[in-house]
Amino acid sequence: MIFKISKEQKALCCISLAWFLVLSGRYSISNLLPKIVTELDINWTLAGVALTSMWIIYAIMQFPSGILSDIKGRKIIILLSMTVFSISYLLVGLSTSFLILLLSLLLLGAGTGGYPAVGISMITDIFKEKRGKALGIRDSAGSLAYIAPILAATIASVYHWRFFFFLWAAICAFSIYLFYIGTTESTTLPSQVSIKERVKDGAEIFKNKKIQLLFTVNLLIAITWISYMSFFPALLVVEKGFTEIQAAIALGILGLGGFIFKPIIGSLSDKYDKKIIIIILSTITAIGTLIILQAESIWIIFLISFIPALATAIFPVISAYLMEQWEEKGRAGKLGFYRSNLILLGSPSSSIIGFLADKYNFIIPFIGISILLFLAASILIINLIFFNKNPDSI
Repeated sequence: MIFKISKEQKALCCISLAWFLVLSGRYSISNLLPKIVTELDINWTLAGVALTSMWIIYAIMQFPSGILSDIKGRKIIILLSMTVFSISYLLVGLSTSFLILLLSLLLLGAGTGGYPAVGISMITDIFKEKRGKALGIRDSAGSLAYIAPILAATIASVYHWRFFFFLWAAICAFSIYLFYIGTTESTTLPSQVSIKERVKDGAEIFKNKKIQLLFTVNLLIAITWISYMSFFPALLVVEKGFTEIQAAIALGILGLGGFIFKPIIGSLSDKYDKKIIIIILSTITAIGTLIILQAESIWIIFLISFIPALATAIFPVISAYLMEQWEEKGRAGKLGFYRSNLILLGSPSSSIIGFLADKYNFIIPFIGISILLFLAASILIINLIFFNKNPDSI
């Protein structure tokens, strides 16, 4: 009996592959950052500025890409985004100075920023039920991207760090073809469009107090995620004495945790109170971060490196909730506006951590990350105790 894949499953695979490629290249940049910093003769502050610049452009692109996908279609916007980040990976590999690296990362921010809101909206269009599970699968595929830094570190040790980005640019180019033949347009395009109305719709989402609360908590989690993805390998190399390959393995273990947890937690979010889930995940991640900072044994750090993945498992929970709040019309634009503000506010964290690492060490900012996670859990606990009258809602 031949296994037959439905068009919905095929689309989910293609969308998930694109997300994998978005994240894998970014994670590999973080893992190879010590080598890049050394070869280009720059300090951690400049490295942080480059990463922050990437995050800023990544944030800015969320809103216009969402609006354009509502108007022109999800598929064409994702294909354009994939083309841009394919080129950017090639340019990262060609970087010979800080300026070229900065320009390459700005382009990477533009390409990768054009994808997330549109990809999530495409899944939401397709899956009318079990959205949390579908989004969890998509995020889980993204967690597989943590394997890429191991490959990147191996290639860098045998050949050169640049070869990895040349390889990844080629793989991304092939994935564009797969996405083109494997998906169809998922939304009904409007006959008449008012850009002003779509921008107004996006801005008005923050009038909802539930969205305000969720955004505050989400921002704290996003800062944590941006910080981990930018400097977790550097923390292990600089402060713990790991090699790049060992740091990549730890990052891979973190990714494996996300691969396992995200579909499960996404499914749980379809059934149980989302606030309770976020509180538990934030608290465990905060404690796990402190344990990682205290641990000296490489094997203990390997053993607990999966814990930070619990913070990223919060994202499909939040995405599922947001998608339930908005109708199909303008959905991607609203999510894009939400994500643009979220990541824009969180993007300076890379520069701050780079500065603190130069001035002190990586331990100080990662203690701050743990505090932010405890704060996120505390906000939701206070809301549950004093303000929440409906236990089934955020």
